[in-house]
Amino acid sequence: MIIDLSSFHDETVINLSIEGQLNKDDIKVYGRKIKFLEPIKYCGEIYRVDDEKILHLNISYHYQEACGRCLDNFSRKDKTVLSGKLVNKESEVETADEDEEAIVYSGEKLELDEHIINAIILSLPMKPLCHEECKGLCANCGINRNKKDCQCVIEDIDPRLAILKDLFPRE
Repeated sequence: MIIDLSSFHDETVINLSIEGQLNKDDIKVYGRKIKFLEPIKYCGEIYRVDDEKILHLNISYHYQEACGRCLDNFSRKDKTVLSGKLVNKESEVETADEDEEAIVYSGEKLELDEHIINAIILSLPMKPLCHEECKGLCANCGINRNKKDCQCVIEDIDPRLAILKDLFPRE
């Protein structure tokens, strides 16, 4: 969605409400495929504080991806916020403070789609899990341990200490 910011030249305009949907099928992030099951919904406003324009958007989305442990697909509804100072790349040399997000636009138009997708990517967990107690796959036989218990016996022996195993033979 493209927002026209030309109305902010008028000093009487204090805020501009924004609401909409972004239709995005899927995105790839560092080898992960994130599939959006519904349109991404957002609502918020652009408002003026002194001579600065501030954007604040609430974003909600429903996505599907593979679990990082068991590789099963799972879906989740989540929310995030996109908030920051609007900076015109053509006229403003100064950037936002270090602790304030700078949202760059060109001319009188603000392209929201890329900023919304970036906010979603930043809100995704580093390691996606279908649930916190996910047991993952068995390292020996590859079975999903959430669905079925395997009978594999895994002896984790530090290779540096393996020689000690022979000192005390089992009978």
